[in-house]
Amino acid sequence: MIKLIAFDLDGTLLNSKKEITPETLRVLELAASKGIEIVPVTGRFWEAMPANVKGLEFVNYAITLNGAEIFDVRNMKSLGRFEIPVMRAKMLSHVFDDLNVIYDFIADGHGFMKRELYEKLEDVMIAEWQVKIVRDNRTPIDDIYAELNTKKGIQKMQIYTLDKKLRERLLESLPVVFPRLLFTSSVPNNIEINDPTANKGVALRFIADMIHIPISETIAFGDGSNDMSMIREAGIGVAMSNAIDEIKNAADYVTLSCDEDGVAEGIKKFCGLE
Repeated sequence: MIKLIAFDLDGTLLNSKKEITPETLRVLELAASKGIEIVPVTGRFWEAMPANVKGLEFVNYAITLNGAEIFDVRNMKSLGRFEIPVMRAKMLSHVFDDLNVIYDFIADGHGFMKRELYEKLEDVMIAEWQVKIVRDNRTPIDDIYAELNTKKGIQKMQIYTLDKKLRERLLESLPVVFPRLLFTSSVPNNIEINDPTANKGVALRFIADMIHIPISETIAFGDGSNDMSMIREAGIGVAMSNAIDEIKNAADYVTLSCDEDGVAEGIKKFCGLE
């Protein structure tokens, strides 16, 4: 019996218009009414969550920043953080400064980006919605190293580039240069960087253990490489039909796409709901 449902947002719960469809909302509400824990899982930090997700009244916990923070929604507080050391974040920044990329970092639930890069967002984003999310949730700063010096730890860093070959090279080379970091991706123009202990699978087990739900009684939905850990960790891992091949191959089941109420279809199938 499934007692916890976890799902990624972009490309999974949300359709291509960034909406929760009426059918998906209906099924989530039905699941919650049966006492099933509903857990949004995202690479975003809590304040950057879309309003239609933050407004789900039945959500008690959220996994944010790819697992770098487990968030208590009811009490608006962090239950755990897993962070990149500041010195390592500085080393990464020096590498990124020599590349034709835009990058940012998240610390203490806030996003920061060099002002000169903040003004070039349109050059590296795949759509207007992505520009808006980043612009609305990053503070432009003049000296990124001075800002890093004020932090105790960094929850996440992110690179943006439309250069597909550069992105692929970086996904191969950065883990070799920085073996103590985790490099994943959620959309075709980004690379997301976390401490290795910060992943969606670890965070999923953290919440399940905390509320005394066996991991075998959880189900997780995802589409991108940053979802791999929870797809493998959950009792049932479900890939969207729009997911990358690696996720489909790792999943126990492939559901419909995010534009076809795939999350709702999977919940109905494995939770016995109609």
